[in-house]
Amino acid sequence: MELLSAKVVIREEAPKIRSAPSLPTAVLGIVGVTERGPLDQTLLVTSWGEYVSQYGNYITDSDVPLAVHSFFINDGKYLYMRRICHFTDVDSPSSFTAVKASRMLQTDGGGATAGAVVSSNSAPFELADGDTLDITTDLGGPTTATFNGTAPSVTDTTSYPVGPGTGVLQVKVDQGSTQSITFAGTETTADDIAATINAQIEGARAIVVAGPQVKIESDKKGTGGYVEIVANPSANPLLTFSTSEVQGGGNVADIEAVTGAEVKSVVEGAVSGVEVSGDTYVTIARSDTGSTKYVTVAASSTADDEMGFDNLQHDGTDDSPQDTLNVEGKTEGTYAHNVKTKVEDASNGDSDYFNFYVLEDDIITERFPDVTMEDEADPRYVETIVNDEDNGSMLIQVEDQELAGTRRPANQTSSALAGGDDGLTSLADVDYIGSEAGKTGLYAFDIISDITLIAVPGIATSGVQNAMITYCDTHRSGMMHACLDPPASQTALQMKTYVETTASLKNLSEHGFIWWPRIKVVNPNETIYGNEKYVVIPPAASLAGVMARNDSRGPGGIAEAPAGIEYGLIKDCVGLETDEALDPKKRDLVYPALINPITKIGSSPYHSDGSRTLKENGNWPSIGQRRLVTYIERVARIAVLYAKHRNITRRLKNSVEGTMEQFLLELTSLGVFASTKPREAFWIDVSDELNPPSVAFARQVRVRIGLATAYPGEFIIISFSQDLRALEQALLF
Repeated sequence: MELLSAKVVIREEAPKIRSAPSLPTAVLGIVGVTERGPLDQTLLVTSWGEYVSQYGNYITDSDVPLAVHSFFINDGKYLYMRRICHFTDVDSPSSFTAVKASRMLQTDGGGATAGAVVSSNSAPFELADGDTLDITTDLGGPTTATFNGTAPSVTDTTSYPVGPGTGVLQVKVDQGSTQSITFAGTETTADDIAATINAQIEGARAIVVAGPQVKIESDKKGTGGYVEIVANPSANPLLTFSTSEVQGGGNVADIEAVTGAEVKSVVEGAVSGVEVSGDTYVTIARSDTGSTKYVTVAASSTADDEMGFDNLQHDGTDDSPQDTLNVEGKTEGTYAHNVKTKVEDASNGDSDYFNFYVLEDDIITERFPDVTMEDEADPRYVETIVNDEDNGSMLIQVEDQELAGTRRPANQTSSALAGGDDGLTSLADVDYIGSEAGKTGLYAFDIISDITLIAVPGIATSGVQNAMITYCDTHRSGMMHACLDPPASQTALQMKTYVETTASLKNLSEHGFIWWPRIKVVNPNETIYGNEKYVVIPPAASLAGVMARNDSRGPGGIAEAPAGIEYGLIKDCVGLETDEALDPKKRDLVYPALINPITKIGSSPYHSDGSRTLKENGNWPSIGQRRLVTYIERVARIAVLYAKHRNITRRLKNSVEGTMEQFLLELTSLGVFASTKPREAFWIDVSDELNPPSVAFARQVRVRIGLATAYPGEFIIISFSQDLRALEQALLF
């Protein structure tokens, strides 16, 4: 803005200190087997009900549903789910071996139908004089139906050149109003006369033909076209047009706008044994019904492309029911073996419509009233309604078989869908691990930056758990943590051996946490799990929910380890797979191996009694420390993005320092560090010593941050001694 006269100028400036963003913390990603759900997508679910709608209910083949339910019971809020099965090649996400179940619905067989072919384009059709439909039926052929349309015209008999003349020529075109063509008196040749006419006439044109002579021809080619020179004594005496009305020729009114009725007239007039119907989309059908009665529009036709007829043989049907609507599982799996469909007459009373229901375990769970198969453009077309991604079925999808004639399925309650496969044969560690190239297994989480915790419920193998840690530690640069389950039925000694020797997890990474033993919860479904009062589930997802609950206590909650009777409480835990974890000596055995025991002490609730990562000699050996520092690192990455590509100046470095200082001061005030005094809680270095000219020349800005994180109080030591104060007082006297 130029300051040319006195004024008050208002300007907004960017803040000298940028605020740090708030990021989600305990967001869990789970890889595992589910009852149903997409195999090529990772979906966010935020409640148990949402999980059930997308991935189904409890199953015997997987611990995933039990683990997910416990995650939400323990106040987990955000879960990304990746369903897996066996892949023949984990580099190819389409190579899954699961198969959709299906069931074909049929017509009621109420009568035989005729073979028929339907145009895919709508009338009127733009044809040319002589275009054909060559039609073959079971009676023989091909028989040709030819469409003709020629324009009417009148030709003068004058010999040119002529002397100049004047006057008005009056013309009617297509029985319209009389048009007057006025001559200037300078026209002497046929070309002159044609040019004057063309400059003024509408719906027709003048053409110079051999002679030379002038011909006036209608633009409409067909019997609907007319040309008439109106007798008029003042007309140009040099022109000698006939004054009779002339009609166009052919068998259609306008060859460039052929109607459905005209197609019917031409085809039925030329081809025996067929009936033509339809004003918009034209149907050519055999006059007789039955599976041997067919009709074909031959490829030798010249009008078939314009009308949109295919060149296939279209057979009729006998009285037996015909396949009309294929129903298949929305996703792959045997879950659909419990799914049926029901067809009833439409509520709106229209016979072209029907009510369509989906039943699960013989109970109607989804209703789609008044759908149709007669017109794909109808907003109630069955595929449009049932297959809608947002409001359609969660259980099935349908495919119209596009029969001729009546297409709706007969009123019925179908048998259950069949032929599905969950793809669990040959399921192996590699299917859970997946590949970066195929974005399968764990690597399906690559594009989801919000995930901070991952679990593979119940799959406690050395291969999978080492891959989980490698994925978090290396592939995700430590921005994610692996929550590991113990193998089933482990004693304390066996668990110690598994972590230290079998899987070699001890001291492997700060980004992995493991708990023991598995926990008991109330049996949620006796049909699936039998009549036992409790079932055993893997605990890792439960503890992820505990972490989410602690984080929601406030921004400082992330610094607290998910341990102890308050911060480690597992809400739904009613027992343990083994009571060894109740024995302090057994806990003394596993805890030094960096295994976090789950226990209860006296009347306390069941809780995690350990706060360690899988690396005791790392910078941040406790879960609270590690998650806090990871959170700070994630925030820092985004908070200083504004500094990328900016000139490296002292002002820029001060700005980066100020942004991080403000963020760390906020955390200090929440008590997440070892001290509430900023100077003792953290330090930030962006000094010139850390950033000499050579660093700037390399286009780098280096920042060092020191954090004084708080260690969890794992051992509370209380000393007792005898109170001798009274005796000591007496001895003084």
